[in-house]
Amino acid sequence: MILYFSGSTFQHVILEVIEKTNQMAFPTETSNEIDLLKTVRQNITKYDGIDILIVDDSVCAQNTEEELLAALEMLRSMYDRMRIIILAPYRQEGDDFLTKCLQMGIVNIINTDDFLEIRQQLEHCMVEGMTYREAVRFKESKRDKVIVRHEIKRTVNKRMIGIAGSERHIGVTHHAVVLANFFRKQGFMVALAEMNPSGAFDRICDDYEEKKFRDGYFTLNGIDFYANFDADMLPGILEHSYNIVILDMGVYESCDRTLFERCEDRIVIAGAKPWELSAMDKVFGMASRDALMKYIFCFNFVQPSDFESICEGMGEIENVYFLKQTIDPFSSSEFADAEDIFADCLPEKEEKVKRGLLVQLKARKRKGAKNER
Repeated sequence: MILYFSGSTFQHVILEVIEKTNQMAFPTETSNEIDLLKTVRQNITKYDGIDILIVDDSVCAQNTEEELLAALEMLRSMYDRMRIIILAPYRQEGDDFLTKCLQMGIVNIINTDDFLEIRQQLEHCMVEGMTYREAVRFKESKRDKVIVRHEIKRTVNKRMIGIAGSERHIGVTHHAVVLANFFRKQGFMVALAEMNPSGAFDRICDDYEEKKFRDGYFTLNGIDFYANFDADMLPGILEHSYNIVILDMGVYESCDRTLFERCEDRIVIAGAKPWELSAMDKVFGMASRDALMKYIFCFNFVQPSDFESICEGMGEIENVYFLKQTIDPFSSSEFADAEDIFADCLPEKEEKVKRGLLVQLKARKRKGAKNER
């Protein structure tokens, strides 16, 4: 039986590993603010039969480090056979709290906020358990080492992103891979599903000699690729602990637009050359005005000198971006202005004083529209 104290950010990863290892979870309330010392004092007699305890210290802000250690010591004194796993996603080696946990005899410590690494390390801690040799790096604080606390990751339980192109061969699959790399680099668990008849994913699997798992996916660069995917298979993928599910939906005109509209983010890859504009006209003719205003238009193969005229040509639509040219999508994570587009699910960063060209163009466009009124 497993008892865990965690918030919504990492709960889904914990539950997936519990299920994968055929364990049972002790009923507990998930909260992003836990008073661990108070909870342990009130319920410690109920924990008889708990084999593994997982504590996510990022949700224990109500407690001082001394109080957290006191709660852990109470549990260890009463249940000496209980395996305690500390999930410390925003602490680094040499942190005093982790050092004291190790001195207390707690060797199962995970100090990463990368979802995939958490899943792998948590399974190791639950099934085999860490050795002292693996955990000794937490033993002592190095005096000359600066301890840096990471930005706290925003809660992203499941975000579905649809990508479609105004026409064929406009770069949908290419940039879907780049976007998947972007999110994986941020530490998220990512699935990329092929919802078009191109068969590209099978060829990728063969070319890279990857092994397909029972659920029909293969893993490349830490991203799970689902080939020949359809809407009926979507509930299955959503049961996994992915934070980001990207749907490569092929050509907008022939894609499942009902599913496309269900996505939290709807990206349209487009071209701006004279012979590509008729395809854009089709998109504008098929989508409602409200839908178009919410779409994220990403133009491919465009020179910076044309950015301003394209922004002006899109009229009221402000979600206009320009894709960076990349030769190998598997080695790139630079997707347009992804940090701007997906700012609501990324760690907050200080606003830069120097603004990029695209931001300046948009600001100028809004100012011009205001003056016209």
